[in-house]
Amino acid sequence: MQQEFLFALTLSALPVVSNFIGATIAEALPTSKQTLGLALHAAAGVLLAIASTELIPKVVIAKPVWATVLALFLGGAFFVWVNQLLNLSKNRLRGIDLNTVSLAIFLSIAIDLFGDGLMIGTSLTISPHLGVVLVSGRVVAHIPEGFVTNAAFKSQNMPRTLRFLLLAAFIIPVWLGATLGYWGLRGQAELPKLVVLAFTTGTLMVAIAEEIIPEAHQTQDTNWSILTFIGSFALSILFSSYLE
Repeated sequence: MQQEFLFALTLSALPVVSNFIGATIAEALPTSKQTLGLALHAAAGVLLAIASTELIPKVVIAKPVWATVLALFLGGAFFVWVNQLLNLSKNRLRGIDLNTVSLAIFLSIAIDLFGDGLMIGTSLTISPHLGVVLVSGRVVAHIPEGFVTNAAFKSQNMPRTLRFLLLAAFIIPVWLGATLGYWGLRGQAELPKLVVLAFTTGTLMVAIAEEIIPEAHQTQDTNWSILTFIGSFALSILFSSYLE
């Protein structure tokens, strides 16, 4: 049991590692809208594939199905509410205190990673295959997120040491989420696990539709962006099928 929990912590740490990789790229290279756009399209394709082929099918077979569908809706509504609060905070603080604006950015990513940890910890109590597939998608998605986060920190003239300390601190919310998901649902009936999974799926779907894709279209969009999106979608399904 302890080895399984250590496996859950290891898997849940991978999105933080990929976030750090994206931040390192932003540190070493000048920001390119075309590169960022390709990365965001790839992330959207991978996450959409995971949501449609791995998560939704499990949500709709639950009994009673209304419980998981309601959780799916509430997860999306929760994301909208949290995002609205963070946007209000950023708008009110913009131009007043750059350190406080940086804190708002940090909190938004921390909430996202907490949800990742919760999803990964919960999924591992259902099946190791599901946990590995979810982690693979979040690893791809967090590379552009880390790139954008560190670029935002740099634009506010935050010292490099502080930037990387904040990026390293992201391990705390993701491990907290994984611990709650794993120990809170281990040994429970199938329905509570699927309800939590449905809730996090709702947040993921809204994030794809309202955050990742709109952000991708604000960059330098080309035909390569579209091919990257559908290519990453197809490769993600292929990868998942070989893990079966």
